[in-house]
Amino acid sequence: MDQNEHQADAHRRPKKLIFAPGDIAPTSTEPTPEPKAQAAIDQTAEALRTSTSTPNSITETEVLSNAARAHQFGANPPLTVSQIHGTNPLHQFNTWFHDPRLPASSAPETCTLSTASLPSGRVSARVVYLKELDERGWVVYSNWGSREGKGGQVFGLCESDTLGAMPEPDSEPAVTSEIGSGNKWGALTFSWATVERQVRIEGLLEPLSREESEMYWRTRERGSRIGGWASWQSKVLWSAEPAQLEANQRRKSVAKLQGAFDGDSLVPADIDLTDVEDGRALLESKVKEMEEKFAGVEDIPLPPFWGGVRLVPESVEFWQGRRSRLHDRFRYVRVEGEGEGAKWRLQRLSP
Repeated sequence: MDQNEHQADAHRRPKKLIFAPGDIAPTSTEPTPEPKAQAAIDQTAEALRTSTSTPNSITETEVLSNAARAHQFGANPPLTVSQIHGTNPLHQFNTWFHDPRLPASSAPETCTLSTASLPSGRVSARVVYLKELDERGWVVYSNWGSREGKGGQVFGLCESDTLGAMPEPDSEPAVTSEIGSGNKWGALTFSWATVERQVRIEGLLEPLSREESEMYWRTRERGSRIGGWASWQSKVLWSAEPAQLEANQRRKSVAKLQGAFDGDSLVPADIDLTDVEDGRALLESKVKEMEEKFAGVEDIPLPPFWGGVRLVPESVEFWQGRRSRLHDRFRYVRVEGEGEGAKWRLQRLSP
């Protein structure tokens, strides 16, 4: 590739697989466009859903001539300061969490835990389940012992590059200067689309005592306890270099089901027999090893690398959707004290 070709390639627009404007149908609360206008919108939206959706001059003109059909919020009345708890965000969260419009089947306890490594500042996030809320904060449980996982980010790494055991509250694991200490700042995000609400919590993560973790551990079914012992969370079980990926790709007829290839092919009946080994067998062998280890043991003990952490909040934001993106946002910021004795500043934020 000569220099001119390289410069042209550098300035080429990246192909868009999804191009949002016009791709969302109007809601029932929005005025219905005239038939001709609706036909133009539908045609534009269909063009934007194709495999070559990178806009050209024609589609750009069509898109810009129609308002983007993004979702418009309107399930709630306006959120005002008189409708939220005046002194404690944990009580306000409890009220929203138990909204009767959030049935158990919608899993309102689902949330995203975000952490960041030091000194790089690299952020990672994963979906977890809220298990407890007390006067001190939000509690989640997980495996924290792997270098590859979130434990190293939060608590730092010891000489062997693994935690080895959950640290006790107010303790620090021994870390090397090369690896660096952990970053206990974390965030939880709850998103409840059915009621058009979101809650964002930022604060410091602290480990629960072993006794507290054991109390929850005993509520888990046996299979989940075995899994807790067998899985070194985020440890690589299998990998393939770029040159190996095509060779390890499943049959094209299977990939067709994933939208990767053109053509009409049927999924083979022997897919499970012809697939390549991808590390699952290693995990299952570890599970089998743990099942043998704990055979006949009724009360499987808590692993030393597994337990709960509490996010002690520094700020808690309650977000409620409003039309035209003019959302209601209230944020509590802790100014002094802890637990039930904490004092909070309440702020309305611009959407």
